Amino acid sequence: MKNSNRLAVVGLLLLVPAGILISSGVLKFDVPRVLIHPVAVMGGLLGALVVNLLAILRVQAERERDGGIEAVTVRILVRAVNLAVVAICALLLTTVLGYAFVENFQPR
Repeated sequence: MKNSNRLAVVGLLLLVPAGILISSGVLKFDVPRVLIHPVAVMGGLLGALVVNLLAILRVQAERERDGGIEAVTVRILVRAVNLAVVAICALLLTTVLGYAFVENFQPR
């Protein structure tokens, strides 16, 4: 198994607590508090995002002769599995943060 595929599997495992949190809210079933702890959910989401972005992003800085930075190039490699994990992570993160905002928003 390639290194990028291993990182995708690690990312999917890190997404499990967030998936359980959202599905338990939508389907209205109880799960153990350990699985839906905020540290596990947000840590898993951010960990999955970082791990898979490291697998697909390449950043290169071009320097001038005097040592200053002339240009920064960001390349996104096309690795479907890692891109899918990043997309799922973005959707779950948006859902969790959107819910947190709506739940705590109070018009004045």
